[in-house]
Amino acid sequence: MVRSFVIWCFCLAVLLVSFVWGRQSPVVYLFTISLTPLPVYLVGRRLGNLAALLLALTVSLLIFSLKPGLAIIGEYLGFGELLLMGFLLSGLESRGYTADWAIIITVVALTTLSLLFLSGQVYLSGMTPREMLSRKTLEITEMLTGVFSGEDMSSRLQVLGVPLEKLKYLIQYLLPALVITNTGLVAWLNVILARQLLVVLDWGKPEPPISHWSTPEWLIFPVLAAGFLLLVPVSLVRLVSMNVLVVLSLLYFCQGVAVIATWLLRYRVPRPLRCIGYIIMFMHPLFILVIIIGLADIWLDFRRLHQAVDA
Repeated sequence: MVRSFVIWCFCLAVLLVSFVWGRQSPVVYLFTISLTPLPVYLVGRRLGNLAALLLALTVSLLIFSLKPGLAIIGEYLGFGELLLMGFLLSGLESRGYTADWAIIITVVALTTLSLLFLSGQVYLSGMTPREMLSRKTLEITEMLTGVFSGEDMSSRLQVLGVPLEKLKYLIQYLLPALVITNTGLVAWLNVILARQLLVVLDWGKPEPPISHWSTPEWLIFPVLAAGFLLLVPVSLVRLVSMNVLVVLSLLYFCQGVAVIATWLLRYRVPRPLRCIGYIIMFMHPLFILVIIIGLADIWLDFRRLHQAVDA
């Protein structure tokens, strides 16, 4: 009982420290907020759903007490959404769902909540959906401006392979897909990290490693269909197909990461170098190569997973 309470308090302290630390720098905030679901998820897996819910509510109340009012709710709504993500992931897995389905259901639930919240904003503000879309695009661009602050912001974005003006256009054009892929990627990363920590801390039996991640083979047909629909000279059809392609590319990125993880383990690359390699995979243009590797794995079976099943 005492050990459980110590674990719960430690996770509470980690969340509060990461929140306060993240407020000091946009770059740090972007990193720490991505790992917000992790303590809640670990508490849920170790101590149960009630402890995870209590942790999320306690953190939310402590943050709200810093500046009571509706303003802070709107300002840190994304932080609360990530706390909810950790609770949903652990709760779904405790009910017998696999990690894949827990991530999918969590993404669908949080995307639906975001859509409902956005619809409420449109209704209350009197804006049109297009005007609200432009406003959200501006907010995201301003956040990136904070991350890449400085006189050489344009050059930094050029290094990433995306000019500033093109970035604004892409955000507005692909905002639905970006919301879904961002949510899915954060959920996937936190589940992967949690699995590693659960093994290190000896909190339960080991689960399948990242190298075993695999997307269903039938998903290639929606990819091909969306690709062909890009050729249709109808703007709405091309808009929908492009967003579908971006969402599906995330799944094949995850599969590509799993393939590369298998190679790194096979050749016994030291853990520090593996960690650096995982970070580099997210950089442009390497993430495109990772997606291609994930797609190619469907036919080439780099990891011999299907042979193992057949045997």
